[in-house]
Amino acid sequence: MLRHRRMRGDSVTEYRRRPSSKARRTESLLLALLVALLLLGSAGLAVAGVAFFRGKKAPPQTQVQPAIPTSTVTKPVKESTAPSATPAPSSIEVTHESKPQKAADVAKTLPDEMVKAPTGTQQIIAITGDKIGSKSGHLAFYEKVDGKWVEVMKVEANFGSNGLIDGEKRRTGNLETPTGMWKIGDFLFGLHSTKPPGTLMPYRPITDNSYWSSVRDTTYNTWVSHKTEGEHLIDADPQYEYAFNSGYNSPPNERVYGRGTAIFIHCPEPPGNSLGKYTHGCIAIPKESILQLFKKLDPDKNPTCAIGTLQRGSKTSIWQQSLN
Repeated sequence: MLRHRRMRGDSVTEYRRRPSSKARRTESLLLALLVALLLLGSAGLAVAGVAFFRGKKAPPQTQVQPAIPTSTVTKPVKESTAPSATPAPSSIEVTHESKPQKAADVAKTLPDEMVKAPTGTQQIIAITGDKIGSKSGHLAFYEKVDGKWVEVMKVEANFGSNGLIDGEKRRTGNLETPTGMWKIGDFLFGLHSTKPPGTLMPYRPITDNSYWSSVRDTTYNTWVSHKTEGEHLIDADPQYEYAFNSGYNSPPNERVYGRGTAIFIHCPEPPGNSLGKYTHGCIAIPKESILQLFKKLDPDKNPTCAIGTLQRGSKTSIWQQSLN
């Protein structure tokens, strides 16, 4: 059946026929295409699809008005170089933000940068001053945790009244603190009869018979329990309330007679000391810090003491120190 309809300014002729199966398939494909085009928002293409489906030419695309404002189509957007207002928070959740890194993961510690960190050692006491002659500096305690060196504590420290010196050049009585690296003594000591709670290393109480020998024999630079030439330990009160041997020039390290004895890490000098806050060559730190070290030093972790300057490249640099 032919159906004809005439309209003003245009004529449309419609044919009603029973479509063939091939035509139906074509019609289905075109309908699917039309739907896809409509979903994509291509208004002009959609109109062309309708015209094709109805069997007539599509009107000029200029006659089809888009559904969005013309300004967003015809006016290009220029990138602004001026500061813009703070944008509104996005509703999109950020899932790729990385977690903050720990300091230990991004920066090397002092032991990591030492030319020859001692093998088998898991604890290092690092004592540093700016340069040779420095009378004050810092003491830091490092421990290996899961294969990485970690700084556990760091405090201010005072040295001999004549400052730091190359350990190989030090001589008895020159009031200087030697540079170098050594295994610390195998015991801690103090003026109390019992060790502080939490102390891990063996502890020796100082008595009236406790001396530190300076005799040129097998006892040189060691603890002896009888009167002898050397330092009468009980006289150093309050310095030796809590103390331990740095290991300088004493067993199990190399000993050279004449380089000096009794280089300890101990409590601060008392008010009115003839040298002020400085020492005869030892390292003085706050009592609370000594007690903290007593709880940390572990004989199974082979504690080591290193003293050096912060001048890289020099023989006395903390990074250049190694065990004898």
